[in-house]
Amino acid sequence: MAEKDEIVRPGAPALEKGLDLIEALAAESRGLSQKQIAERVGRSVGEIFRMLSVLEERGYVSRDPVTAEYTLTLQLFRIAAQFPPTKRLQQAALPVMETLTSQTGLSCHMAVLSSHQFMVIAQMDPEWQMGWSVRLGAVFPLTQEYASAKVLAAFQHEGRRRELAEVIAKHDGSPIKGVVAELAKVVTRGGDFPQEGLGPRLRAFSCPVLEASGRAVAALTVPLLRQEKIQASESESIKQHLLTAAGQISEKIGAGG
Repeated sequence: MAEKDEIVRPGAPALEKGLDLIEALAAESRGLSQKQIAERVGRSVGEIFRMLSVLEERGYVSRDPVTAEYTLTLQLFRIAAQFPPTKRLQQAALPVMETLTSQTGLSCHMAVLSSHQFMVIAQMDPEWQMGWSVRLGAVFPLTQEYASAKVLAAFQHEGRRRELAEVIAKHDGSPIKGVVAELAKVVTRGGDFPQEGLGPRLRAFSCPVLEASGRAVAALTVPLLRQEKIQASESESIKQHLLTAAGQISEKIGAGG
């Protein structure tokens, strides 16, 4: 009996090249020159020149007129935000976030998982904002440095939680056992909250926004500069306002409170 011929799927070299360029730029916090981009994707400057021009014309990348370096714009974020679940989450969250900033006098933001990173999809500042806030569309790695990352990883079903714990452990160079234990504490506490004498330079209060199954679809976070001094009573007030806000958003998206 003859063996079946192997199915050969047609390639799309131009698309692959464009995605390589976008991924290379997304991995950098600063701009890259054509030469640097070419080195990142393993192609010649000539090969990527036309593709960069098209991406610039379509608004996906911008070129600094002084340094000639390319950076990603928020175009991809805008497209992703049009996806119905994300838009519904934003619509449910923004009025609640506005109330939260008014109650606490601090900024807040909401982040969702994006592969093995997390992205800020909504952000709110109080009218008298003087503290620290996060840029809309910003993407961060999954690491114990960020309260949002721990909350998003902790409030998942078992298999996914383990997968994300491994990502965090690899990024931080930490034993997986310790990461799993820390995520379990986050679940027990109902979120991640600042602890004096511990943690990174940037502290944050963070709670999960849950869907009906109990899985976190987002993390609602109030960031603080590490040197910001707050009284225990104020810390508890922020925590309670945040828990209430996260619960309200969860209820709006169908988690039942």
